[in-house]
Amino acid sequence: MVTTRAVASRVGVSPPTIYRLFGEKDGLLSAVAEYGYARFIAAKSPLQPTDDPVDDLRSAWSLAVEFGLNNPELFLLIYSEPHSEAMAAAVQSGAQRMHARIQRVAAAGRLRVEESLAAAILQATARGAVLTWLDQPEPQHDPAFITAIREATICAITTESSALPEPGRASAARTLKANLPGQTCLSPAEHQLLTDWLDRLSTEPTGKSDVAPQHSPAD
Repeated sequence: MVTTRAVASRVGVSPPTIYRLFGEKDGLLSAVAEYGYARFIAAKSPLQPTDDPVDDLRSAWSLAVEFGLNNPELFLLIYSEPHSEAMAAAVQSGAQRMHARIQRVAAAGRLRVEESLAAAILQATARGAVLTWLDQPEPQHDPAFITAIREATICAITTESSALPEPGRASAARTLKANLPGQTCLSPAEHQLLTDWLDRLSTEPTGKSDVAPQHSPAD
């Protein structure tokens, strides 16, 4: 647990100095979160608008998720509940930037739902993608998971079709595997061998994610 006294001791100042600069602990944590997010954004190329507002929205979603995957402690701090007043302001600032991109999609006649609903879906799926990834053991991390959620989100709120590849061998393998239980024409050994083959075929890449973590949480 973070305490103002511990922070003051770590940086070599007295606790009153922390209170004078940041007020209560929430003010200090909010300043840390805002600084960390600002550094992350500064290190990335600016997301300049392009001729395709839907693709711009896709890029903004990816950037939000990338921030969470590469900065899990800051992400959890920013989106912890309940929000302090200062932290809520930081969250709102990011939401406003996302909403501006949603408005461009709407103006182009390519938004499928109301703007407020689109914003809620984008926020929920981005936050959910990060939290689910962080909850999984590292060996289970699959970048295709992030890509699939992003494309499902874009398809749900815009008139855009999915950027994922059309179903192919992987889809056929998953269908066949789902119909294996209860069959009697294969021996147990044959059943296991076929299952192993189908598992390998069903994990065929569905698209490269551009938001997988690039650094460890300690970086």
